[in-house]
Amino acid sequence: MGIFGKKKQEQAELPQDWVSYFSRVDSKPASIRINLALSKVAPIKNMGMRTWFSVMLKDPDKNGFTTREEFPTICGIEDDILAALEPMGAIMAGAVKTNGMFDMYLYSIDADGYEGAIQSVMLRYEGYKYATDFADDAGWKDYFDFLYPSEYEYQSIQNQKVLRQLEEHGDNPEAEREVDHWIYFSAEKEMEDYAVKAETLRYKVLSKKKLDDGKRMPYQLNISRMDNTQWGNVDDYVWELIELAKEHGGEYDGWGCPIAK
Repeated sequence: MGIFGKKKQEQAELPQDWVSYFSRVDSKPASIRINLALSKVAPIKNMGMRTWFSVMLKDPDKNGFTTREEFPTICGIEDDILAALEPMGAIMAGAVKTNGMFDMYLYSIDADGYEGAIQSVMLRYEGYKYATDFADDAGWKDYFDFLYPSEYEYQSIQNQKVLRQLEEHGDNPEAEREVDHWIYFSAEKEMEDYAVKAETLRYKVLSKKKLDDGKRMPYQLNISRMDNTQWGNVDDYVWELIELAKEHGGEYDGWGCPIAK
């Protein structure tokens, strides 16, 4: 097997968990897509060259994103850039749409020949202005400090995953049902204080447990409340519980609920 085939095989073995979320970049709305699973293996040894490719949209919408008409072309550019650079050893880490621009972030051992390969791709897309940048980023700073979601954005992504599963099973998001939440603490007093505060927010304490002493957060609190699972509402009450956990030295660890018809 040639070296290009070997690189493609190594890339195929990398963990994959592609998600999208909305944020703000320089006070502008931004849509960020990232392979979250790379956080389990990054920074990857000897792959500290960061490639940034940016193309200017011709007809962005009012939020600076792609319109329905231009979307297929931008997807084509992304696919063609990947087709050119992945055989040369590049790993796609994420992409951003904001302020009329579409940006791609890739990592590799080096960027030899990348600029020429990108130029060859863009010759097929007449009238599109683009820019490239190559920088040493051994710690994958752009991945962790820019592309990676904040604590609240990360939990919103997890919320969306649960909501999609509920939808696939015919859930009625407007129907109220008991929604369970789990929070972990390093000390019993922190757990007790949180439980008291949660009860003032109409939550019911289901259980308080001390788990394996070797765990960093051995105290587990399970609470529930009657709530619906409409997308905006879920983020609101989950973020409230995250904020409360931070105030009491705890860590929020997700939610679950029965399917409501």
